[in-house]
Amino acid sequence: MMNQRYSAKRFLGLILLVAMMAGLVPAQAASYATIRPGDQGANVRQMQQALDFLGTPLVADGIYGNMTTQAVKLFQERARLIQDGLAGNRTLSALYDLAPQFRPQTQGSDQPVPTETSENIQTPVIPSAQGSATVHTPNGGSLNLRRTASRGQNTFYQIPNGTVLKILGMTGQWVKVDAGGRVGYVQQDFLRIGNETVPETPEKAEETPVPATPAEGSARVYTANRGSLNLRGTATSGNNVIYQIPFGTIVGIRSTNGQWAQVEAEGRVGYVVASFLQPVGNAPSSAPTAAPTAAPTMTAPPPSNTSITAQVHTQNGGVLNLRAEARTGKNIIGTIPSGSGVNVLSRDATWCRISYQGRDGWVMASFLRFNEVPATPTPEPSEEPAPDPEPVPTETPAPVIGRILRAGDKGDDVRLMQERLRTLKYDCEVNGDFDDQTLAAFKRFQSLNGLTIDGILGSQSSGVLLSAAARDADSAPLTYTSLSLDSVDGDLKLVSALQQALKDLDYPLVVDGRFETKTHQAVVYFQQINGLPVTGVADSLMQSKLFSGAARGYDASAVSVDTGGVSGGGPSSGQVKLLHWYDDVKKSASTGQRATVYHPASGLSFTLRFYSMGAHADSEPLTLRDTQIMNKAFGPASWNINIVYVKLPDGRWTMASMHNRPHLSGSIKDNGFDGHLCVHFLRDLDEVTRNDPGYGLSNQNAIRNAWEKLAGETID
Repeated sequence: MMNQRYSAKRFLGLILLVAMMAGLVPAQAASYATIRPGDQGANVRQMQQALDFLGTPLVADGIYGNMTTQAVKLFQERARLIQDGLAGNRTLSALYDLAPQFRPQTQGSDQPVPTETSENIQTPVIPSAQGSATVHTPNGGSLNLRRTASRGQNTFYQIPNGTVLKILGMTGQWVKVDAGGRVGYVQQDFLRIGNETVPETPEKAEETPVPATPAEGSARVYTANRGSLNLRGTATSGNNVIYQIPFGTIVGIRSTNGQWAQVEAEGRVGYVVASFLQPVGNAPSSAPTAAPTAAPTMTAPPPSNTSITAQVHTQNGGVLNLRAEARTGKNIIGTIPSGSGVNVLSRDATWCRISYQGRDGWVMASFLRFNEVPATPTPEPSEEPAPDPEPVPTETPAPVIGRILRAGDKGDDVRLMQERLRTLKYDCEVNGDFDDQTLAAFKRFQSLNGLTIDGILGSQSSGVLLSAAARDADSAPLTYTSLSLDSVDGDLKLVSALQQALKDLDYPLVVDGRFETKTHQAVVYFQQINGLPVTGVADSLMQSKLFSGAARGYDASAVSVDTGGVSGGGPSSGQVKLLHWYDDVKKSASTGQRATVYHPASGLSFTLRFYSMGAHADSEPLTLRDTQIMNKAFGPASWNINIVYVKLPDGRWTMASMHNRPHLSGSIKDNGFDGHLCVHFLRDLDEVTRNDPGYGLSNQNAIRNAWEKLAGETID
């Protein structure tokens, strides 16, 4: 269902973009300050909400991170703007033309006034609204205490979740509170006030304008996507919208009629869909927060051999409370995971009696998606862009994960974290223990979702994990870590992921989490076949192509080696000398010079370039073709010792030994080698035994044995 909702959003966004390009959507004469990656604040949050509304699943956390940058680039691509990931004036103007309900009220400012709150309502502070309240934030984070009843740069303290506050008064949706001696304003949405309502008082009633006709009560506009609500001239859908009421606005209810409510909003009288109103105070409402203790009158399913079934659908992916009675309160008898199927026994506009795993109980109808809809009238489906009707935000417990989780923690919240990771295809056991496997899975989740990879589930990671925008384990990374020879798997198993993706395209290698020579060769093949710079390094360019879904698979014919012109032509045995490294070779050659290498066992020759000159000649194949010919002569890259004849820059040929295993650094970036190799020349045995008794001594013995076979001369 969530995918359908975002598909509908994307379709709406594309239609609006086409309209904008055709000139059907008027541009607004506004100027917006550029927002950049790394910025934080309300202006970033509004932009994220607008992008999410237009079809890019995004968590509106107010942080301009990697996911937001990608969303901006996607929008810029659709709007035919420069895709630089910077939200400049042109990008923001196009964005808010398509989603005007999120447009800042103050253009050209780094701190625009967001539209998700009702800040135009400047109701005088009502000092009689006394009492206490508890801070209750959806992600378990702290709540901003502000100097004035408005958003912006006026936060002077952060109140921890669960803190009990003293209420001093109210103004619109803002509540004036005393937080341990600090007096300021907080948003009412993040408070649990007494019995979850603010008591009405005679003083408040006197200050509230009395409507022309007796009102049933008052309510707050509450849309799940925090968009505006259409105020209509008549109680019908169609082209009769006279005003858009911002999210959070308090309206007066004049009357209700089925799914419609006649309201007064900021001096305008019209009709809205009642399911998008949330009652305030203790006045009656068309969308009550709590039903009477007695079961409400229900509509029984129509007589049929087919029973009505439904699927649980909570906006944040949390569980749905199963209750003993059709009312909120302390009557929870169980929970139902989001996505579970239930049997519907009876229903009305607010509550449903259902059966789940042999247990009967009550749930709120707004959290169900019905597979067979009875003939009961339903709310107007087109009133808001595919809203999640969630008028009572406390029905599914908002602070699903109410603490910061770290490796070693245990509990039900860890289990919930693990269940969500498993749903997103990350590899971990659901055991309530934040163990090493869970840590590795969670770090991979952070990596694929553009989060800081610290293995700590804080408010930001929790918000992304529980959101519909969370990227699963099959998603392509937002950023890539370069991998090269000798890289090994860590917590994120990046090497294994690279190897598996190559193997899926039939490249010859084994998935073992170690970037050894077979993986290196597979990367070289991939780069050749896909027209990339052949470096042998799995850099961001190579990985973005690999994980794009459009990469070309392995083709042996495309990487075959042409040895034309490199066979034969080596020196005669009489031309080959046995020159001493220190006395002859090192004095006649220098870094950067080229040397021709002839492999007598295969008859192939190739070119090397000297990289550095120490106890032997660190060298590199000059080109990719030289690397290919060398590997054809020697076999797969290894430390095996091969006897060769080297033509020095001065034209002399001398015997030497070498391997073809790249290691450490190199200076040629497009030869498919990624490192250097070592060419050994004759040295004194006592000096080698003293300074290089291992691999160096093995090469000296190999050179002496080969020279004895060629010239019949024994060298001590």
